[in-house]
Amino acid sequence: MLCFEVWRNGEKLTTAGVSEGVVSVILHWVGKGPDASSIAASSAEAIPGIKCAVGGIEGVTSVDWYETDQLRIGDELRVRLMSYDQSDPPIRSQTAPRGNPDWVRKHRPE
Repeated sequence: MLCFEVWRNGEKLTTAGVSEGVVSVILHWVGKGPDASSIAASSAEAIPGIKCAVGGIEGVTSVDWYETDQLRIGDELRVRLMSYDQSDPPIRSQTAPRGNPDWVRKHRPE
């Protein structure tokens, strides 16, 4: 199985993968207010407005392996594409209920 090995500052955080579906590593920052980028760049603590998430979708189940908002200036994130028999178990998974109108519309036989 194709897996994403995700590392932070030389420490392996997780190995994420699904047999069929979506795997993503998302790093985003949202800066609000005047000089938000300058303030974020000069922060000695966690960068305000930043988040990193490793997750995906397998079938109709959303899965999450890792997330943090505690990244600092100088942190190094690395993603290695690897081949493994299985991934790490997710820290969280959620399956849409079959009665959910969006799920029914998507999976209704034609």
